[in-house]
Amino acid sequence: MKNVIWLIVGMFGIQSMFAQVTPPAPPEAPEPPVAPAPIEPSVHVNGETVTITNAKGDVFVIDEYGIRKNGVLIVGDTWDARADAEDLREDIEQLREESGSIDPDSEEYADLMESIADLEAELNALAFIAPDTLPSDSATVTVGKWRLVVKENGEDDDDVDVSIARVPKVEEIDDHYVDVFDTKWFLFDMGYNTFLNADHKVQVDPPYQDLEDLHGWGSFDVNLHIFRSRVNMAKGYINFNYGLSMEWHHFRFDRDFTILKNQDTLTLNTETIDYDKNKFNTTHLSVPVLLGFETKPWDTDNSFRMQFGYDPGLMLRGKTKHKVDGKKDVDKDDFNLAQFRQEVDFIIGYGDFNLYASYDLNSMFADGEGPELHPFSVGLVIRRGF
Repeated sequence: MKNVIWLIVGMFGIQSMFAQVTPPAPPEAPEPPVAPAPIEPSVHVNGETVTITNAKGDVFVIDEYGIRKNGVLIVGDTWDARADAEDLREDIEQLREESGSIDPDSEEYADLMESIADLEAELNALAFIAPDTLPSDSATVTVGKWRLVVKENGEDDDDVDVSIARVPKVEEIDDHYVDVFDTKWFLFDMGYNTFLNADHKVQVDPPYQDLEDLHGWGSFDVNLHIFRSRVNMAKGYINFNYGLSMEWHHFRFDRDFTILKNQDTLTLNTETIDYDKNKFNTTHLSVPVLLGFETKPWDTDNSFRMQFGYDPGLMLRGKTKHKVDGKKDVDKDDFNLAQFRQEVDFIIGYGDFNLYASYDLNSMFADGEGPELHPFSVGLVIRRGF
């Protein structure tokens, strides 16, 4: 019985001992991995050296030797770099020879060693030289969504063009690149303006014969293309163009008359007034569409081109402008003009020199409200590319 009691006491003692022991704390959850900080694209300019870092961390260095990506020359002429490296080696060797005759504890020796270190740093900076790198007259480097184009214009190494633009969708043809889609803003054309009758002659029948005598200087056509977009097809040799334009036909007359407004038909007041200037112009908002052909679509600066187009337009207003003894008189009205105009266009050119011609298929005046006259213009395309 005594042994049983001691056994029970022992069991209670062990139980109370375990009850007083604090259970171990659960292990702490591991900290989540820290995501690397995003790299901010940047551009730094130091003298004649430009350093570009993209979002991927690639570093592009552009200097007199070319373009390097992460320390490796990808575009450029290594001949100058090789010559500079050889000059640096000779300078370092010469300074080392001079150091042999100078007291190592002197200030002159310290300055000499500093000069050698500087030259060695410059030599190390030319470590990108690769034996298989060849010079090229043009090169393209893509950094993220941007494209850098370096192009030589002549034999002079300093005569180069550098341009940066967003990377468009491209189509490759014979090692050249052509933008499948491109848009240009605020383009400009200007030329001489006249009109032809139904028989395609510069002649106006009575009672509107006074319109026939146009002053050569002052009768001009102006086209402001708010935007013009191009879609390249057939590897760029064929293209489709469309846009939105404001167009003005200006007519300056040699005879003295006034076009009256608010009339049922076009009416000329031929009372004797000696005008210094007698002008009439129309304003249209148009949506030109053209089909074009290029011989070198990847190099429009050296390409021959032709374009044929249809240019419908909405008449916005007509305006007369007279000047007598320095005083101006302006009237605005529809002047019986046709509300809708249908024009055809033709463009031909090479590089930056382009000529255009346009002809209105319908009469500039509404049917039955004036003479049948078709505006005709020829002029210069004052814009590049298309």
